Amino acid sequence: MIPWTNWHKVALTCCILNGSVPLFGQSIEHYIDLACRGEVDEVTAALPVLKKQYPNSGSILYLTGLVTLDGDEAVEQYNRLVQLYPSNAYADDALLKIGEFLYSRGLYLQAAAQLRRIPLHYPRSELVYPSIRLLLNALLVSGNRDTARFYSQVFAKKYPEITFNLDEGRVVVAPDSRDADMAEAQRLAGEATSRRQAASAQTGTYRLQIGAFGVPENAARQRDLLESLRYEVVVKPSHSGQRKLYIVYVQGFSTRQEAESTGVMLKKEYGLNYIIQSVD
Repeated sequence: MIPWTNWHKVALTCCILNGSVPLFGQSIEHYIDLACRGEVDEVTAALPVLKKQYPNSGSILYLTGLVTLDGDEAVEQYNRLVQLYPSNAYADDALLKIGEFLYSRGLYLQAAAQLRRIPLHYPRSELVYPSIRLLLNALLVSGNRDTARFYSQVFAKKYPEITFNLDEGRVVVAPDSRDADMAEAQRLAGEATSRRQAASAQTGTYRLQIGAFGVPENAARQRDLLESLRYEVVVKPSHSGQRKLYIVYVQGFSTRQEAESTGVMLKKEYGLNYIIQSVD
């Protein structure tokens, strides 16, 4: 017997599947916003009718990718969007998501090939800066420093408002264009670094997982990059099924706020995704 509290969900789903609910006149953008806010169940229930209403919409492919749990299947949706609807408003974000997924899998050159398309084909996109950051980091981590230097020269001409520091592997937006929250994140990260250096003997309560690499040399390059920024870094082997991975950690944070502020800075300055973990 279905609990009373779930009857409204069952009724709504049945109506949607039968095509009898016009989705209350909501646009695709409304459901994209819901997906971005984590309302996956509601979006998933609405997708069958949305696909019928908008059979030739690239935005539907983007929406499908957002609520698809399997990474490979989500990337397939994003690839279809970029190939079939390159002028779609979400094409640049789809490329960034593809690049981030490939990067997280350790496929750095494939990630770079996707990421470079954003500044080259979508030069007015708000995602130009994060795509360049992640592109250069992918090239540096994979050992392709000459290629990274080439692209930094190309982008320096196209985007004179940013500067490049390949020795540290980062892209720096001109100071007058930085957001206040970015400046605050950098300030907190700097304070956290100073505190860690002053108490280097302390192990710390929190750490950041920066990447999981199938090739130990790639993990070592990521470690060297982070150590050049004066972070305390360790690489630990792990197993995912039958695959051996090498996990890169930035450690030594005494509070979650310190870890979070450093993670924000690494994400914005270097395009590095992070996961905060407590240390037992």
